[in-house]
Amino acid sequence: MRLVDDDLDISVELNLDPTVRAALSVQLQRAAFGQGASLFEWRLAQRLSDALDSDLQPPSASQLSYAMSISKALDISLPSEALKFRGSMSEFLGRYAQQFKQLQQRAEGLHE
Repeated sequence: MRLVDDDLDISVELNLDPTVRAALSVQLQRAAFGQGASLFEWRLAQRLSDALDSDLQPPSASQLSYAMSISKALDISLPSEALKFRGSMSEFLGRYAQQFKQLQQRAEGLHE
C-alpha cells in the first residue's frame, strides 16, 4: 500500500498486516462505489492527522485564543505558521508570553 502526494511527488510505503490490507481493500471498494465514502475519508483524514508529530499538529483552541490576545495587546502580527502548527505556536507563545504578562501586570497596577 502506498500513500502518495502528487503535488510534492512523494510517496510513503505502508507495510500493512495482510488482514488489515484485505479489510482496507474492501473499504476502498465500498468508498469507490459511494457506500459511506465521505465518512471513511473523514475517518482516514482524522487518523492521518493524529499520526503527525506533535509539533505539526494544529494549535489548540486555547493556544489560538491566548496568541490572539498577545498579538492584539502587543500590537504584533501572529505568524501564519503559528496558526497552522503547534510547534510554531509554542515558539510564538514562548517568545511573547512573558512580555504580555508584564503588560497585564502594569495595567492592573494602574487600576489599583
